[in-house]
Amino acid sequence: MAQNSKLTIYLFLVAISVGSSLSYDVPKATVKVNSPKGFEVSIPDEPGISLFAFHGKVNEEMDDLSDQTWAADVVSSRNGRWTYRNRNHQLRPGDVLYYWTTARYHGVDYHNYNQRYVVGQGDSQRIDVNGSNGGRQPIVANGHNTFNIYVQ
Repeated sequence: MAQNSKLTIYLFLVAISVGSSLSYDVPKATVKVNSPKGFEVSIPDEPGISLFAFHGKVNEEMDDLSDQTWAADVVSSRNGRWTYRNRNHQLRPGDVLYYWTTARYHGVDYHNYNQRYVVGQGDSQRIDVNGSNGGRQPIVANGHNTFNIYVQ
């Protein structure tokens, strides 16, 4: 009986160890609003990721996993990120992007459900400058940018 108890405890500890080593936390996605339209949702690349999936909807929460406007699988990373790109939809200040993401890590899919991003006023910056012909020229920048302006 004592031998069976030791074996049971040993198997239990092995199961806990294997279970915890199989867990993976999908990185929090970065949302970038593009101007005049489009947006991107991405996670950083890391060894072991072989797929990134995005599922989303604007201004309406998703009721279940099949309730979305966009569903896309991204099969390769570019410039160190796994990125879903939408070039057609215009997000406006105050819009709420509801989404969930999946990362396939070492062949197993891990999810990050119930995510949301509120589009704010700071997502796009516009600066008007005077052109050489006297006309106004807009400069539009998206995201958290740094402007370096040199005057000569």
